[in-house]
Amino acid sequence: MIPLSRIEEIAASRADLAAIVAGSETLSWRQYADAVRDAAEGLAGAVALDELRTVAFLSHNRAELVVAASAAATLKTTLCGLDYSLSPAALAELLERIEADLLIVSSGFLADRGINVRTLAAGRAVVDLDSRLPGATPYAAFAGLAAGRRAPNAPARPFRAISFTSGTSGTPKPVIRTASFDARRFAYFTARYGFSSADRHLATIPLYHAAGGGWARLFLQLGATLVLAPPDDPLETAELIRREWITSSTMTPPILSGVLREVARGRARVTPNQLRFVLVGGKHFPAPAKQEALQVLGPVIHEYYGTTETGVNTIAEPADLLTHPASVGRVYDGNRILILDPERKPVPAGIVGSVAIASYMNMDTYLGAPANRVQIDGERYLITSEAGYLDEDGRLYLLNRSQGADSVNLYALENAIRHIRGVEDVALLRRAGAGAGPVAVDCAVVLKASAGAGAADEVRARAAEILRRERIALARFEPLDQIPYSPSGKVRAAALEEAIGRAGEEAAKSGLGKPVAGNAAFAAKARTGGTVDGVLLGIALLALTAISWGGMFPVAKAALASIDGFYLTLLRYGFASLILIGILVQVEGWRALATEGHGGKLFFYGSMGFAGFSILAFVGLAHSKAEHGAIIMALMPLITALLTWAIKGVRPNRVTFLCIAAALAGVALVVTRGTLSALDGGALLPDLLILGGAASWVVYTLGAATVPGWSPLRYTTVSAALGTVTIAAVTALATAAGFVAVPSLETVWSVRAEIAYLVLIAAVLAVFSWNIGIKLLGPVNGVLFINLVPITAFAIGLAQGRAFGDVELAGAGLTIGALIVNNLNSRGLFRFRRTERAVGGGALTPVPVGAGGR
Repeated sequence: MIPLSRIEEIAASRADLAAIVAGSETLSWRQYADAVRDAAEGLAGAVALDELRTVAFLSHNRAELVVAASAAATLKTTLCGLDYSLSPAALAELLERIEADLLIVSSGFLADRGINVRTLAAGRAVVDLDSRLPGATPYAAFAGLAAGRRAPNAPARPFRAISFTSGTSGTPKPVIRTASFDARRFAYFTARYGFSSADRHLATIPLYHAAGGGWARLFLQLGATLVLAPPDDPLETAELIRREWITSSTMTPPILSGVLREVARGRARVTPNQLRFVLVGGKHFPAPAKQEALQVLGPVIHEYYGTTETGVNTIAEPADLLTHPASVGRVYDGNRILILDPERKPVPAGIVGSVAIASYMNMDTYLGAPANRVQIDGERYLITSEAGYLDEDGRLYLLNRSQGADSVNLYALENAIRHIRGVEDVALLRRAGAGAGPVAVDCAVVLKASAGAGAADEVRARAAEILRRERIALARFEPLDQIPYSPSGKVRAAALEEAIGRAGEEAAKSGLGKPVAGNAAFAAKARTGGTVDGVLLGIALLALTAISWGGMFPVAKAALASIDGFYLTLLRYGFASLILIGILVQVEGWRALATEGHGGKLFFYGSMGFAGFSILAFVGLAHSKAEHGAIIMALMPLITALLTWAIKGVRPNRVTFLCIAAALAGVALVVTRGTLSALDGGALLPDLLILGGAASWVVYTLGAATVPGWSPLRYTTVSAALGTVTIAAVTALATAAGFVAVPSLETVWSVRAEIAYLVLIAAVLAVFSWNIGIKLLGPVNGVLFINLVPITAFAIGLAQGRAFGDVELAGAGLTIGALIVNNLNSRGLFRFRRTERAVGGGALTPVPVGAGGR
């Protein structure tokens, strides 16, 4: 933590501003400085200062712990936090290994966890933050000790830091560093993300963890306010975001999931808030959880990857999470990553191997054990126990939690199982001792409270089928009350294996245990995509949406023969907005119509999405073909890639570029029918207007991420209503300028069927079925249904007797093919084509280096 000298510098200008907030307690910077002065005096009195070299602490996050940590930093002692969820035997071993001279504890907190502090201390001096442990120095006794004096003079000591690995598969290992990297890392993050003394940082990760302590130091040294979240209380953590006007936070995926769960249940609100930066890491962060977090909290979610031994080595920013949700990001300043084969040689992009990291943050060594290093091109790399691969753009993808480079992609499998209806959480363990035989895993799941009777059997069968497709056997399957995570978010492998075994024994005793192979009926349902998890419903809804949108173009084309595009748009979204408002009020109440400070952006995006899209598309369609409009609108996924590149700097990969070129070539064939003479006399302009409408809708879609916490219904309704204001204004101007005329009631009545279709089917029903279908099947699968839009339009044209030339059909086929290829590319198919051939095809997952062919 930061020393007294820095605290006094900040207190000189921010004396009465909040430094630390913990529950109902707030310490100003002046109070923080006074408390550290007293605590430094107290620690120096508890153990002779020249003998006080290493201080260990066992406590949850609390204000007194921050003060004590700053006092230890002031005295230049090595401060080392211990994971309070470890067993007493493991804690005693760690205290011996680091040769702790003093132990700081929260005695009441540890007593609740069955830890006897006096036995654990084994004769060491103890400071009790609760001030109630007999024989220990009470923290309360430090109050006023300094009496205005300067802190004791600390002896000159070289820098030495000790932290511990997570110990997911055994006892944590002490990690030693003899130089601080704070200055360089803090400078980078402060400049990159604009941190300042105005920030209010919510610390949710225990301070004993490297990430918890490190990010707390960063914000305290800036003079910002540190807000401490209580342990194991996601409801209060969620409420703190709004109540304390938090601007930044660090969380593990389990902590963030708990916050999102409380919001989803309606027990907590996180809006309005001031969040600008939330960093998530320490454990696998599933892609669906990333998407949910971005939707609820907005484009503030960042992901990091690093280890205790190597620091923070990659960052994935919000745009990266949207475009490459399976990746943990790319390296930043001062970090390099290689993927190594079993001979410690670098491998090309797309090949799985051991993750090796070169960084200024790398540790010096383990305490009493050598580090696994390799020197490549003059750089010293630490070889981690993680398996993964890099793509051609340098993004890192991890496959498992420290189970070796020849392991299967546990994370991808867990993600697939997590999508099964009724699954709240899941963890897989690879069975040891399989040798060269078939890979086998144990599976533990936590079922949602809403899961009905028989849900465990259905999940078991679906999970077995998912694993079978990857040639993996399901050895054991057990529903658990919870997955055993450490407070820092890691899955405890040993505890998980024990819990699975215990659950299996209890099920066998009660006669409830069922072998996996005995669920053939459920497995058959899973193979055929039965309605068990809504697959068929999702397919039906998305197909309905795409067909509705495909039919919109011929219907609108027919209406445009009688009424112009401006008034058709006004009638369409005027009626649609009223219907959507009625539904929103019924579902979410009148308060959902409030803009909550987002009025400006909602007006802009609504104008782009409804005025820009519909007016441009309909005006263009009046002078073009319905099939042209449909094929151009189908370009939206590729337009999204280009706009994301232009706006957020996220460059599409090579395959996407090729798909864009092929799709545009296909559209050109459809529009020109293979001859440039078709463009004479401005014939291209209507199709360019339709293309502008498609781009406007993509901008509108991207805008949904700017209103965090809003449901799709609310965003659609409020933005549509505001967009309708723009439609009315533009239509009025066009009418005043004589560009269009007000249609008569007879004219409107003559196209009542077309307007009804455009309002009820292509607007209201299609939007709802699209949102529900995307929720059931996911966006990657959902976008694939966009291909039905031009197919529907061409089918209607053929049914109406319209003749299409071979060139037009070829162009439509080329465009649809490019969209399908791009969709497959987004699933990672082409990234591994080379590795699939190495094993004779089959699996779509990357092939580990050194794996034999089958």
